[in-house]
Amino acid sequence: MTALITTANSPKALVAVRSLGKKDIKVDTADKQKFALSSLSKYSHDYFLYPSPKEKPHEFISTIISIAKKHNQEVLIPVHSEDTYLIAKFKSKLDGFIKVPLHEYSTIMKVNDKGYLMKVADELGIPIPQTHFIKDLNDLDKSANKITFPAVIKLRETSSSIGLSYVYSKDELISKYKETVLQFNLSSHNYPIIQQYVEGTGFGVSLLFNKGDIRAKFTHKRLREYPITGGPSTYRISVKHPKMEAIAIELLKNFDWHGVAMVEFKLNTKGDPILMEVNPRFWGSVNQAVQSGVDFPYLLYSMAIDGDVEPVFNYKEGVTTKNILIDYFALIKTIKETGKLQLSKNFFSLPFRDDILSLDDPVPSLSFIRTGIQEIIHSKYKS
Repeated sequence: MTALITTANSPKALVAVRSLGKKDIKVDTADKQKFALSSLSKYSHDYFLYPSPKEKPHEFISTIISIAKKHNQEVLIPVHSEDTYLIAKFKSKLDGFIKVPLHEYSTIMKVNDKGYLMKVADELGIPIPQTHFIKDLNDLDKSANKITFPAVIKLRETSSSIGLSYVYSKDELISKYKETVLQFNLSSHNYPIIQQYVEGTGFGVSLLFNKGDIRAKFTHKRLREYPITGGPSTYRISVKHPKMEAIAIELLKNFDWHGVAMVEFKLNTKGDPILMEVNPRFWGSVNQAVQSGVDFPYLLYSMAIDGDVEPVFNYKEGVTTKNILIDYFALIKTIKETGKLQLSKNFFSLPFRDDILSLDDPVPSLSFIRTGIQEIIHSKYKS
């Protein structure tokens, strides 16, 4: 029982390493940098360096094949967008050496394209924000007259909040839109989409599919995020929302999905789930699901080894988790914006379940604490 987990410096990789390691699976980790976070875990058996997936994609794939052949790993689990998409693209080269539980590259990239996804969702009757597509910058002025403000400019293919901008007027929209196109050197077929801002609370529906059949589901509600205007969650709680879950399952069934994914929603002020995007890979808050009873890393590994797993649809509600370092910045920013000092009461709320801190596996925790203290000191000097 062996596995290889890439992008080992990612906190979600650490969650996966601990998940598999606690079940006596021999876990090897790999990254493009030395001393990656997950490599410090007691559950990481061996650690390997590989070339940058972005700068040297073919060398990266060759290195992964070499590692898999030499060390007999059974399952390859990528966790970040950079490695996941590249591994999916070259999946056929890897299949003879290691199991890769990912969907087809073309489908992954379609789902990752927010513009394409919104069109498909609209055809399926799934509620989406008012969405505008720009094909020619000369038409931007005319299109801006049809947009309801505030609005959000979004890159079609990105993760987290990269390239995300909130605009509150026609002039600001035109200026920021052109600036975004120049900044990311975008061609007309890949221009950002413009969406009406949806007032509401963020939710995530995490899913595991086996060739179009649902095998696990989990829903969480965002309690804090960073940036606070819309970014990865830093503090969340496990909940259930049957209507939202049904929409997420319908959407991914349409793509005959295989593997893991998280469907993001906003629950608007009327109580309607509005589709935001899909993360066609592991997501930053995966620890939330694991702590609540849906162990996606282990389920994905087991499905790759055995061909299928027993469905997991039940889990504990009311479980909270956080990433304490990033949540610190989110909390400080939120208090500055709202003036609500009482928000700090739940910062060290018990039971304490952090994405990284662990008494069972202390070395990554100590490294993370050191980095966190450096970040906090730096932010104080910077402010």
